[in-house]
This record gives sequence, C-alpha cells and structure tokens, in this order.
Amino acid sequence: MGNKRVRNRKWLAASSAAIMAGAALTLAGGASAAVRHAPVAATHIVFWYGHSSGQLHLAVEAEVKHFNATHPTIAVQPMVIHATNKGVAAFLAHKAPNVAMITTAEAQKFVSAGAIMNLKPFLAGKTGLTAAQVRADYYPAVWQDMQASGGRQYMMPLEKKSNIVLYYNEDLFKRAHIAAPPKTWQQVVTDAFKINALGSSYHGIEWTPSVRQFFVMAMDFGGSVWTNAGKTQFNLNHQGDVKAFEMLRNMVANHVLIPTSGYNYQLDFGTGHVGLLIDASAGYTYDLGSVGGKFPMLAAPAPFGPDGRNYNYINGASLVMFNEGTAAQKQAAWTFMKWMSGPQNNTYWNEHTNYLPLGPAGMRTMKPFYAKNPAWAASYSNPSYWMIKPVNPNYDSAKTAMMSDFMKGLLGQESIQTALANMTKSGNTYMSGQQRM
Repeated sequence: MGNKRVRNRKWLAASSAAIMAGAALTLAGGASAAVRHAPVAATHIVFWYGHSSGQLHLAVEAEVKHFNATHPTIAVQPMVIHATNKGVAAFLAHKAPNVAMITTAEAQKFVSAGAIMNLKPFLAGKTGLTAAQVRADYYPAVWQDMQASGGRQYMMPLEKKSNIVLYYNEDLFKRAHIAAPPKTWQQVVTDAFKINALGSSYHGIEWTPSVRQFFVMAMDFGGSVWTNAGKTQFNLNHQGDVKAFEMLRNMVANHVLIPTSGYNYQLDFGTGHVGLLIDASAGYTYDLGSVGGKFPMLAAPAPFGPDGRNYNYINGASLVMFNEGTAAQKQAAWTFMKWMSGPQNNTYWNEHTNYLPLGPAGMRTMKPFYAKNPAWAASYSNPSYWMIKPVNPNYDSAKTAMMSDFMKGLLGQESIQTALANMTKSGNTYMSGQQRM
C-alpha cells in the first residue's frame, strides 16, 4: 500500500515540523482552520491507514487533524494499522474500523466477506456526488479503479502515483554533454550510454526490475499485456513486447542498466555515479533524500514509445467504509471519505507526497505548484494513457510468479521469446486461481 518504507533520514525532521505546523492551516484554500475541540456529542469514528513513516505518514496525520478541526460534529481517530492484511479478520471479530485505506486490487476479498459497504446509496444521497461532479473530480481511469466486480463501487480514491518517472543527475548530464532530459525510450538508451562513457565507475541507469513497469514499456512499444479488456488473462505475445524486452536486455548486457534489488538504486544514485533512475512518483522524496543536496536531481515524465504514446500504471490505496457501527457513524464515515477524496484535500496530499491529481479539478489547482516545482510536475502524464490493475485479488501473486522468467530473460539466461511465453503461462495460472502463493 503506497510506499511502505521505513526511513531514518535527517531531512525528515525538517519535513515533519513543516507539515505538522501546516496542519492548522486550511487545506481547502479558504477559511482559517484553527483547532477546535469536538463537542461531547460528536460522532466518533476510527480510521486505519497504512503509512507508518515519512512524508506519507505526516501528510495523513495533518489531514485528519484538519478534518477534525473543521468538522466539530465528527471526531476521527487515526490509527496506523494495515487494513489490507488485518481488516477482514477484524471485521469478523467485530473489531473493524469505520474507514480504512486498503490496497485497491484487494477490495474483492472484503466484498466477498461482507466487510465493506456498497457506496452507491451514499453517492446517490443528498451529500453524494452528481455525475457532473464525478467527471470534474476524477479521471475515468481513477473512477474505474474504484469498481469491484460487477461494476459496484465500494471504494473512493485517496492516492494515485505514477509508476514510471525518470529522475536524473543534472551534473552528469552536463558532463556527458546531454542538453535536455530524454523524452523517448530511444533517447533514454542513448543518454544512458553517454553516461557510461564517462568512466568505468559510472552507470547510465539503475533499476529494480518490475514486471508492472515492463508492462508499461511493452504498451509504449505497441505491445499487449492482456487478451481482453476485462484483463482476465495475460498475453505477452506481441512484437512490441519483444522490442521493449530487447531494449532492456541490451542495456543490461552492456552494463549500462544495472539491475538492483529493493531500494538499493536510491542509495547508489546518492553517490553521484548513476545518471538515471526509473522510479515511481512517490519515490521522489526518498530519492531526493538519498542525494542530500550533493548534486541537482531533476525529473522527466514517462518516456514516449515509437508511436508517440507514454503509458503509465497508476496505483495507490483507496478508502473503504466497513459494515460496522451505527447509521450516524456510517454517515460520518461517508463525510470523511468524501472530504479526503475531494480535489482540494487531494491537492494538499499531492504537494506533500508527489502523488497525482485525481481529476481535472485537482489538476487545475495543482498547476501553480507544478509551475514552481517542475520535478514534481514530471510525475503527471496524459491520463488518457493511464493503466490500472485488473479487478482480481490474484494479480499481485501473478506478477510475483512472472518475475523469475522476467529476470532470466533480462540476464540472458532465457531467450526473450521463451521468457515472455513462460511469463504468460505462469501469470495466467495464478490469475485463474489454479495456483496460489
């Protein structure tokens, strides 16, 4: 869920003070939000969230504090508990929260357990959202991502990050006589080779291989990922898939792209000997912390493929309402969910975490910030090319199963065609539920 990273960096101390001090300011850009004590009659609800550290934790705490200050009839108690793993068991034990963040792709298991509420009655109610408001506040891919099987809506958007952004060392780019950041995958390859040419201790790119990020690259090259729009089966049997794989394998074979594990790419980037990183937008603050001001770290949006498209997987936690509590608590939970998901609050979240605007209204409010912070603006790409996870609780297990053959193909231990065929086969075995982790 989001970025579950436990970091201990000095730069967080200053960020923590700034965000917590800013919690008393308005997130909605209007009236003062001086702290008010909730009256005794306030409806109390519990909110579980999974961000236990860093900017993400601080931003959630600030938002909840502001909500309580501006909604005196509701008192939200935030608790750092990962509901994705613990929510169903808590519900069955009658100990569930009222609202929680969960991994979006895991919603179906909550639905099957009867643990969360169908939000349709709340959306259609007096305090709900009209169709026009939905179009204004949420991009189609974001809203579609909130649908469980059968098109029923059990979630509200909270955060969306882009899975491919390029971060680069401006000093190394200048030394390599690279005048501008790469805009296409071909330029990424060319620039990476130029960085390598600076000397044996330099590397063009470091990247922790990701099947999901490879899917984006394959689509950029005109390839395919799925057999159908329902995303029920993988189909990595297209020339575009091969071309994207060949690009990566060629860079690895020439020691231009160094595969890493975990977050080691961030540590190596901080040494000043790596030209480029392929990272998610939410990794920006961590990458910047690793650099520690030793050199200028800039960013570029997801690169374009040969046909002029730059796809991007977007993902992040969503909000659900547990089937728990009184009618008053459920109405209070809806008020809180709607507020947390709204464009003005989403803007505060994005400006402190580098997540994405959820829709056109949020993008408009983000424009002045993006104009002053181009490295953050690089996280945003054309929403028409945003990709989302399938509605299948086995998807993450499928991706994990596919990693073995992906790495073999990347390292030259299998032919690319064999690796793609094996990835398709193993992925579909898990997607169908025939095999489980």
